[in-house]
Amino acid sequence: MSGKDGSNRPYHSRDLTRGANLIQWQVPTLSLTAQSFLLSLAYGARSTPFAAAVAGLLSMIVSAMSIQLLLRQRQNEVTDSVVLHRIEQNHGWQEIFATGEVRARNAGQSRRRLIRLRSYRIWTGGLALFGIAGFVALLRAVL
Repeated sequence: MSGKDGSNRPYHSRDLTRGANLIQWQVPTLSLTAQSFLLSLAYGARSTPFAAAVAGLLSMIVSAMSIQLLLRQRQNEVTDSVVLHRIEQNHGWQEIFATGEVRARNAGQSRRRLIRLRSYRIWTGGLALFGIAGFVALLRAVL
């Protein structure tokens, strides 16, 4: 397989992980943009009840889709990291793909409480709140 620079150098596992990580976090970012637009329609003073209901429903759907994709990509990244970690151990290589806590400890750094929280859990909760806001908008429009 050719490297990303077109050379015959093979892809390095860090290149692949970095690319997967970028894709993983594009989903929630784009979802927030969509949510902002949909909720401004759903809660806008000039929106008709039908438009508010549709925007609320779409907000719920976008939220669910984003959460599912974020969690799926997260699971794939964890699986890849475990496989790479096993390869490193089996070959006696320096371990690069340890958990963040282990990497921080190996570097002589402590992890503060806020950093210990898993980002994907925070983002999943935030996206779920947008879905709830869409549900409330839908209810408001039909009741």
